[in-house]
Amino acid sequence: MDARQLVDIACDEDPRAPCLWVPSDIWPEFCLAIRQRPNVVGAVIYRNKTIRDGGPYCDVTTRRP
Repeated sequence: MDARQLVDIACDEDPRAPCLWVPSDIWPEFCLAIRQRPNVVGAVIYRNKTIRDGGPYCDVTTRRP
């Protein structure tokens, strides 16, 4: 699976969560896939959620790493 598919699955599993964190190793791939660059605070908005870089070795999660 690619980064966008992983984020889509996480969004579908917890639709009420306002934020989502993704691992640093797939963060550039995800931003490229959705054709967005992170804003000043390092987040992108995708599917009405704030998506952020969760750091190395984290999982795609709706809980803060």
